Amino acid sequence: MALTDVCLVLEGSYPYVVGGVSTWTHHLIKSLPELSFSIIYIGVSKHQVQKMEYRLPENVRQFNEIYLLDPVIVKGTKRQFSRTAWREVEEFVHALESGDVSAFHRIAETLTSGKDPAITPYDILYSRRFWDIMVGVYRRNFPNLSYLDYFWTCRFLMLPLFQLLYAPIPEAKVYHSTCTGYAGLLGALGHRRYGSPLILTEHGIYTKERMIEIAQAAYIYNEVVVDYVPRRELGLLQNLWMGKFKMLSQIAYQESEKIITLYSGNQKTQIMQGAPPQKCEIIPNGIEVARYAALAEAASGAPRDPGQHIAFVGRISPIKDVKTFIRAARIVVDAMPTATFYILGTPDEDVDYYEECRSLAELLQLGDRLRFMGNVDMSEYYPKLDVVVLTSVSEAQPFVVIEAMAVGVPCVATNVGACSELLFGANDEDRRFGSAGLVTNVNSPEETGKAVLQILRDPNLHRRMAQAGRERAFRYYQRQSVINRYKDVYRSMITLYDQGGTARPSTSHDSHVELDGER
Repeated sequence: MALTDVCLVLEGSYPYVVGGVSTWTHHLIKSLPELSFSIIYIGVSKHQVQKMEYRLPENVRQFNEIYLLDPVIVKGTKRQFSRTAWREVEEFVHALESGDVSAFHRIAETLTSGKDPAITPYDILYSRRFWDIMVGVYRRNFPNLSYLDYFWTCRFLMLPLFQLLYAPIPEAKVYHSTCTGYAGLLGALGHRRYGSPLILTEHGIYTKERMIEIAQAAYIYNEVVVDYVPRRELGLLQNLWMGKFKMLSQIAYQESEKIITLYSGNQKTQIMQGAPPQKCEIIPNGIEVARYAALAEAASGAPRDPGQHIAFVGRISPIKDVKTFIRAARIVVDAMPTATFYILGTPDEDVDYYEECRSLAELLQLGDRLRFMGNVDMSEYYPKLDVVVLTSVSEAQPFVVIEAMAVGVPCVATNVGACSELLFGANDEDRRFGSAGLVTNVNSPEETGKAVLQILRDPNLHRRMAQAGRERAFRYYQRQSVINRYKDVYRSMITLYDQGGTARPSTSHDSHVELDGER
């Protein structure tokens, strides 16, 4: 197996999914041709993978895929089961509730040591011994729940973990995970297996995003809470899921040599959730600002379509709350009939949600005032837009806001992630540029519509916001400065590896896919 400089560990993103993390990953690799990369892509199931959305750069030397819920078919050799190993499996099941990270470290050492481990994923999923462990834990802790609900929840909780424990990991001088969760866990395993330092870059806070999904997931049973005041609380099984993701975050934070995020709000959350402050660093997103600014200059003398043009830019999924954008469009069109709204993004991630959005637009009788355009060349659209709107319920530091600022398009964005810092400034020096847009509350069509109308009705305000956005993008969000900072991080971690690494490496017999040039 070829040793690479950096192994990037990605979960549900590059190279199969278009989005902010994928854009960041692609440009990072391409901008550092002097370094060799291997990639581990972690997905749910191979059956859900369609096609690569990005062409892998030439300096990507290996590409591995791991699918968390694909069937386990390898039983391993016949042998005497280890009582110690099974006892640690039982302790690990308990740790899902308590968040005891040390329990995972012990089971990782037991199950991955040697060529013939004491227990295989097949044993975990199909043996009578595991069934007995589940029964014992259930009787002690969940006697009022359906055992079948509990058993299947635990099975799906642990299958991905054991898939990763036995997964092939390319050897690299540095491991770089793009989130905590499963990618953070696999990066930590690479660090422990080869003694190479681990870097963690959290674009969004993984546990926060999983909390939103789990709270809304219909497939996880939640016992009914009877109360005079309607509220949403996590049930026992939902808390099991959250306990796992919190544990994975703790593992990634503990094992990382450096913990990077995009803005100060995320960093505060990381530290509150257990990230050691001395490991933490902020490196924002960056774009080729001059290229985007040139779009506006090139279109400055060209004739514009009449009316006002407002766009949502991003994938059509519940976390982006496209329905709030559609409802806000109805409010704006009622007050300004010449306004046209565009939804610019892929519907492929959640087809059911996409159809719900189309139905809502029909119900609100928006007709040609709201158009679903699919994936488009944004260089053609940005110069035509008067306002860009982001209605997400969760974000990190969205590229679309930075791009719109560079072009000189004011933004209306929900108060999530770094949106407020981007539009108003992150510090006193930054705030002197002024506001590049307006911020609204989550899930508020009325506030969103009102903010759009405020910008459209005041040409002087629009002009000031456009200028503030351009100046802020030029000053703080240049891609090359971001790349230079990551280059420095990689150099320091490679030096650490060359000096002996951070842990004693262990023997591995991984398989891999060799790449000959681009794919």
